[in-house]
Amino acid sequence: MPPNESETENQDFDDEMYMEILRDDPPMKRYVSRGDTPDPVDISGPHKQADRAIFRCIRFTMNDKTARFQPILGDAGMGKTHLYWVLKDKESIFSGKEFLAVYVPSPPAPVRIPLHLHACLVDEAGEQIFEETVDMLISKFGGVKGVTHEQYDFNYAMERLLARYPGISADVVKALMRYRLDPDYRDLARRWLFGDAVSDAELEQLGVRTVLEEDDVTVATLNLLMEGSERTVVFFIDETEGLYNTHGEEAERRFLEILKRIYNEGKNVVMVASCLTDVWNRIYEIADAPMQSRMEEPVSLRPFSEDDLTCFVEKTMQQYWNEKNIDPPPSLLFPLSEGDIDDAFKHSEGVPREAIKFIIPRLDSILFDIEEEPEPQADYIIKLTASVVINAIVEALKLAAEEIGGQVQLHMAKGGTSREATAIVKVNKNGQSKKICIDVANVKDWNRSGGVAGYYSVKRVKEIIETDEADYGIVAVPKETGGAKFEAMREELDDTLTTLRFTEKTATQLVESTKGRVLTSEEADIFGEMVKSV
Repeated sequence: MPPNESETENQDFDDEMYMEILRDDPPMKRYVSRGDTPDPVDISGPHKQADRAIFRCIRFTMNDKTARFQPILGDAGMGKTHLYWVLKDKESIFSGKEFLAVYVPSPPAPVRIPLHLHACLVDEAGEQIFEETVDMLISKFGGVKGVTHEQYDFNYAMERLLARYPGISADVVKALMRYRLDPDYRDLARRWLFGDAVSDAELEQLGVRTVLEEDDVTVATLNLLMEGSERTVVFFIDETEGLYNTHGEEAERRFLEILKRIYNEGKNVVMVASCLTDVWNRIYEIADAPMQSRMEEPVSLRPFSEDDLTCFVEKTMQQYWNEKNIDPPPSLLFPLSEGDIDDAFKHSEGVPREAIKFIIPRLDSILFDIEEEPEPQADYIIKLTASVVINAIVEALKLAAEEIGGQVQLHMAKGGTSREATAIVKVNKNGQSKKICIDVANVKDWNRSGGVAGYYSVKRVKEIIETDEADYGIVAVPKETGGAKFEAMREELDDTLTTLRFTEKTATQLVESTKGRVLTSEEADIFGEMVKSV
């Protein structure tokens, strides 16, 4: 009896050649999803219910422009971050309309949260969102989309818009109009809109009085950009519980207040908030009644079934062989077996991350006769917003204090825009307690001068020290920052102020050090000296 096609394939299969290819470049290196690295394989079943709820919110918001808030729940490793990449891949799912998925890592410190959201939005949307918002503004007074300075004069446009957008919003509108209608200051306006550092002279040239630092100005900017965007903005807020876990109820309450404000004042936005299942009820209780009433019903991700896990491995290996430009083996599980998949499923109890983490050393044992636990993989991305840098400084102070038997706690200051922008920590050592206020210059590029942002940072610290809300101050600015006003105010504060000067590299290193809870020797010396001198 002649062999069937499947038997012929198996006879022709050169398993040693395939094993050599696998040894040279093993597959499945990653078991953690990250907001800055797309996931190549998706198994849709576990998030089907979440998809339905999120797309329902997006569809309604596309039609009525009303803001919506959708919680998504799941245990660690269940695919909450992966869900962002699912949304990103489906931005054009609605016929004739699109949405813009924006990844928002949980702000690590309860300060300048709107600025954190703004940085995520403009980094993802780019200048297109400025162009679309200008078109929206021009259409408000009967203008035509796409017009340039050759058709409209800047002053002509501003005369018609200032009545509609008075107060804080006026500066945002001015920057947007200069971006389109004033070629001499287009680049400067772009920098202002991206939240980059500008000098006093440049502010005067733009004709604005504010910079993107204080919450009110940043929220006004966010609201205009979201309203002007031709795509519904979908903020995917990862680990909504992050502030609660790190800094407690008051910090999480401040975060939720900002989200509520954007919900109340913003248009054309959907907030998808991922959260650990066992923490959600506490987060929900922290929110006030109006915020609770605005939330959609939470939806949970389901675990992998064994078939889901088999499908994941097969799709991963199919993609691997496609990239190698080689026909796949007769079994797409190769070099794994059905028994390996069964073991991984039982070990993981359906948690995708744990299943993949189990399979990686099993692959190593097959390919290299070794079986080691995979190295820890970072599940965070580093975006050097003020909130991120402030939190790194707070954590570095905590680590330094622990070395000498001291303690550092975040002290939640209340009221006033200066206090919303600045963190205050309480340092306890040798039976004494002192407060340090920490402020970070709002800059986009840490390799350039901080401009006027450095001056405003020192000014906020000075105000807080003068009102006796803190005993000492720390400001973090780009290494190249200078200027007469900045230096004069630093001299006024004298020994009560410590200035940390960072580059992109050293700021990133500090964030990584504090995430790993081990400071470099240089960082340990700097922060140890600060704690000792208090």
